[in-house]
Amino acid sequence: MKKLLFLIVFVLAGTMLHAQWIPQVTGFPLPSVGINYISAVDANVVWALGYDGSGGTAELQVFTRTNNGGTTWTAGSIPGYSTYGTAMINALDYNTAWVPLFGPNGGGVLMKTSDGGATWVQKNTGAFPAPDGFPNVVHFFNANDGFCMGDATGGYFEIYTTTDGGETWTRVPSANIPAPLSGEWGIVGYYSVVGDNVWFGTQKSRVYKSTDKGLTWTVSSLGVAATYIDVAFLTATHGIAIDRGQNATALYETMDGGTTWTLIPYSGPYYTNDFAWVPGTTNTCVCTGAATNMSGCSYSYDGGHTWTEFNGTNGVQFLETEWVNTQTGWAGDFTDATTPSTLGGMYKYNGNLTEILAIDPKEGGISIYPNPGNGNFNFAIAGFQSQDVQINIYNMVGQKVFNTTTNQNLISYNQQIDLSTLGQGSYIAEIQAGNKIFKEKLVIR
Repeated sequence: MKKLLFLIVFVLAGTMLHAQWIPQVTGFPLPSVGINYISAVDANVVWALGYDGSGGTAELQVFTRTNNGGTTWTAGSIPGYSTYGTAMINALDYNTAWVPLFGPNGGGVLMKTSDGGATWVQKNTGAFPAPDGFPNVVHFFNANDGFCMGDATGGYFEIYTTTDGGETWTRVPSANIPAPLSGEWGIVGYYSVVGDNVWFGTQKSRVYKSTDKGLTWTVSSLGVAATYIDVAFLTATHGIAIDRGQNATALYETMDGGTTWTLIPYSGPYYTNDFAWVPGTTNTCVCTGAATNMSGCSYSYDGGHTWTEFNGTNGVQFLETEWVNTQTGWAGDFTDATTPSTLGGMYKYNGNLTEILAIDPKEGGISIYPNPGNGNFNFAIAGFQSQDVQINIYNMVGQKVFNTTTNQNLISYNQQIDLSTLGQGSYIAEIQAGNKIFKEKLVIR
């Protein structure tokens, strides 16, 4: 079922240039085209879908892609379905991507491109028939194994699996899927995948889960009034449920894979447009906002319990966001109202979202002293033989502000470094000794 729209319309495209977020041009020829879904294959290859952000009701079947991290984007469209909406996009590489399209009166199709969007082919003959059929999600775990999910038809969710790259699809039998509640459906793009585990949310405050790539399912409830639920999992056990409906500022946390959920009493500026984990971290996530008086972008190092706003982003519209590591992430923007093909459409993160991790004093005798200090700090490491040492200092929004490297074999390391020019405040010191990396909060008084 089509997800709720929260008056996310074009205001100012391409006007923000901040050190942490660099504008990129998506290349859509129409004005005020926003980004409603991003699929990042790696740090270079990214696909995204566009939507009408002018406040109108037009359905756009447009996409854009890059193979150089967004330095250049190439836009295109899916022909033949001018009245259909795009649910989401799942990209496998620079040439291969899948998009579910939903019809204006129900029904829908799964479209695949194998040539970078030059041509698109329907791959779901007989699936998602109108009026009840409605494709919400398609995902491939690899080139061959995938699943797709749609609203209930015939009394149970229309879920299919494939093992031949989507050439043939087999519907999961009703015995493998808990029955939907009366009037329950899925929502376009509201799902998460970690390994073989799959979750999707519904508008009845429930979360369906599969541990075998979509072949069998269980269901859990958040135990709150019926509301639209999106899900995002960092690991097979740790995830967040995002309320997109009656209480759009609510976040729920699970530590057991979605069996039980607990409301997060968070602090700081949390935005409700999108939520994404940062791969390669233990607890870092990012949220975006684009609604009136709720526009901006924030990050959290503790799994959504404490939020900090990226400098300069308050009041700036940020749409869907996707990350591949601590230094590489994107967030949607709108194309410019007058020169759309040459201005606006996307932001790329420029920094390093480095978590503050405790240093084990047994690991080589790492120490930084005095800390807090007035700017002169001693960095001491003992117990590492034949290891080069590199020290990086980041500010609290992840920008590298200092670095030094000792390129020699060491039995011990003790060096005083003057950081007073950085100014008073909190920083993150990252110490790399050989293949070991340690991080500690550093305070300049």
